Amino acid sequence: MGLFDSLRKMFAAPEPEAPPAPPPSPERAHGIDYDDERVPASARKKIDAILAALEEVGTMMDREAVQAVSRTEIELMQGEHLPKLVKSYIDIPAAHRAEIFRKTGKSASFILEESLDTMKARIDEIARNLAQHDLDAFSSNAAFISRRYSDGDPFR
Repeated sequence: MGLFDSLRKMFAAPEPEAPPAPPPSPERAHGIDYDDERVPASARKKIDAILAALEEVGTMMDREAVQAVSRTEIELMQGEHLPKLVKSYIDIPAAHRAEIFRKTGKSASFILEESLDTMKARIDEIARNLAQHDLDAFSSNAAFISRRYSDGDPFR
């Protein structure tokens, strides 16, 4: 390559980069359609509640410093655990679902909903912990204002 070719490359306008691929929507993580008709309607309602709670907790975590463990747990729930749970349920051939009942004494749909309830309870616990941080911060700030600006405070 000659000197002019090197200079031309150096001063040429950079090629536009391809726009980043949009992140997969939560409803289609791992190719799972949470509205699949094979998922019982009551489970779909629980999935919708979980997705909404995950979104809310994600927003709460974005506002403040959160332990990496909690953030990772939420990301895994949304991107891995929930879609894999639903996919594993959908993948069971209807003719063989009775085998789960024979083995566990519970139907596959019952176990799916029980698992969804467990996941939702954990998300709610994380949300409560995040909210408690906000409540504590508010109480601390209100107490400071009360002490700072009350008439009886001699250290003002």
